[in-house]
Amino acid sequence: MTSQRPQLRATVRKAFALPVVLMVSLALATVITVLLDRFGSQTRSVSGIVHSYENYHAGRGLHQLFEAWLRSSNSSKLAGKLGENGLALTAKFAEGLSPNASSPETVRIYLADGQGSILDEPGSLPAEDVALAQAIINAANDLDRGVGGGDVSEGAIARRQFGPLAVSLRTASPRTLRAAVSGATAGEKVDEIVAELLKAKEDLNISANAISEIANKAELAGDARTNLLKVITVEPTVWNITAEVAADRLVGGGPLFRYKGTALVGNSSTASLTSARSTIRQWTREEIR
Repeated sequence: MTSQRPQLRATVRKAFALPVVLMVSLALATVITVLLDRFGSQTRSVSGIVHSYENYHAGRGLHQLFEAWLRSSNSSKLAGKLGENGLALTAKFAEGLSPNASSPETVRIYLADGQGSILDEPGSLPAEDVALAQAIINAANDLDRGVGGGDVSEGAIARRQFGPLAVSLRTASPRTLRAAVSGATAGEKVDEIVAELLKAKEDLNISANAISEIANKAELAGDARTNLLKVITVEPTVWNITAEVAADRLVGGGPLFRYKGTALVGNSSTASLTSARSTIRQWTREEIR
């Protein structure tokens, strides 16, 4: 009987120690999990800050490159400086554009006319143009309801939130032109003027005088003539800009990432692009690789 008591006490101690060990192990596991999670969160936070830093400076660098190209241009018309597919410039960076670049990188910037639309938020316009902008918006709304002529074959009415009042003849749909003309002339001779604009649009070398000639042919006078010359342009200042960055020695080739946005360029009809500056809106990065 007495010989069994030490064994019993040892068994009791072992039975008591096992839950303690399990509790300590669980506590340690919890602490380690919390520490790892915190470390992972800090790592992700630091990584996000670094990526944001690189993103900001790469974007600024591309913007400055575009500005330098504008200042070096000798043409008063931006469209005349564009190559195939709207290629504005190509630049090579021997050490790459991004901080972690592993090879030389090539930047290509493309531009496309982004003014073939009516201004849907005219609050930033000069006071004398707000009423005209609102007249165009009202005409567009009427057309969307099936009032004011034309049909769906003329395409949709494009709208934008910023930029100047004028609509670019080069890229506007017939229905967008109809809305602009209707607002400008209060519905006067809209079909005739739109037909003439569409004919003029086919001329790749169309000049600003073409709009004045169309107004003369339609015998517009007074406010209707003045307004038409305000709302139709062949020299846009709103451009969709795409900047692609490619690594020269990347296996498989192709771009690494691109930035997209809308550039508001200094009025090319009144000032040389050597002094023009741009404001890029909605400048966002897209990862490709």
